[in-house]
Amino acid sequence: MYGIHRAPDDWERLVRRGKQLASRRDSAGIEVLVSGLRWRYDTARNRAVEALVSLGPTITPRLLRVLRTAETAVERRAAVDGLGLLKSKDVIRDLLKALRDPNMVVRRAAMAALARIGASESVPQISTLLKDESGGVRVLAAGVLGQFRDRRAVPALVRSLRDEKWYVRQAAATSLGLLRDRRAIEPLEDALRDPRPAVSNAARVSLKALGKG
Repeated sequence: MYGIHRAPDDWERLVRRGKQLASRRDSAGIEVLVSGLRWRYDTARNRAVEALVSLGPTITPRLLRVLRTAETAVERRAAVDGLGLLKSKDVIRDLLKALRDPNMVVRRAAMAALARIGASESVPQISTLLKDESGGVRVLAAGVLGQFRDRRAVPALVRSLRDEKWYVRQAAATSLGLLRDRRAIEPLEDALRDPRPAVSNAARVSLKALGKG
């Protein structure tokens, strides 16, 4: 069983060497880079991801294998990051499954990847994450739904104006302004009385976008 590893001191050299070998279709280079998906150090791990993605769509099956089989959330998150950077619609089904990952960092990464790909079919599933146990997941879901400009998200975002976390309420108010749906006007007017200034200010800006400013 593989665990999370500390990035070696010479990780930059390893990434360069792995990329050189992999670009020559040497499988040893790919394995070097894949091993970097387990590194705890974000910068080093992200560089390994970027090096894998630079190989193009041919690396997709390898990233999918990591996503489907890796036991650590760090690896699954890194695989999701790579799949999102590749922007292939062929991986949307796997990313939708990743929205249900037991670890919140993977769920967040999956939302970001789906947004990067522009997978509007994910809006219903992402909307359900507005009820996630993690405030970090909920706030990202609220923000991502605004990026899609898909009005199917309006009812769920309106409910999130009553979230216990102010930053989720703020993100929901902002996204409702982006969606430009008049169903949001009354709930946003209620949000003007939110005790958090950040929320009431976001509601005010969104109402102005809806012609109610």
